[in-house]
Amino acid sequence: MASVTRYQDLNCYKLAVEIRSEVLRLTGREAVRRDFKFVSQIRDSARGGPRNISEGFSRFNPNEILQFLSYAKASIDETRNHMVDGQESGYFTVEQTDKVIVLIRRVLAAIRKWMQYLESPSARRFYQQHQARKRRGEPKRTANRETLNLNLNLNPRTLEP
Repeated sequence: MASVTRYQDLNCYKLAVEIRSEVLRLTGREAVRRDFKFVSQIRDSARGGPRNISEGFSRFNPNEILQFLSYAKASIDETRNHMVDGQESGYFTVEQTDKVIVLIRRVLAAIRKWMQYLESPSARRFYQQHQARKRRGEPKRTANRETLNLNLNLNPRTLEP
């Protein structure tokens, strides 16, 4: 399995970007655009997923990454709520809503998987070893990011909860 060295390579990020793109497309339609507050809220929540995944990836401390992944999950769940609201308001069809909700389930499963890894003893041990090397003044090892992100590039087709 290939290691992940950039947040753009994470499948959870790619899925979150798909959600954002779909929400932007759906809210760009004339019938929806007139509801400025709704459009602003759903777009902001859809943008929050990728934004927080990328910021979390830039942290090296598992606790900090977990915090940003928690924010990403909350934004994505908020997007789900807005999609249902949009359907009930007549802005989106059942099919459009279902398409986004399937993406939401997949991204949430991928985020949960990453969070499970970050909470594992092996991730904690790796971080502690990294901190010890840092205190000793040892040069950075390029494998650090790759090792920390082992198993994060999951097949997005198999992430159904």
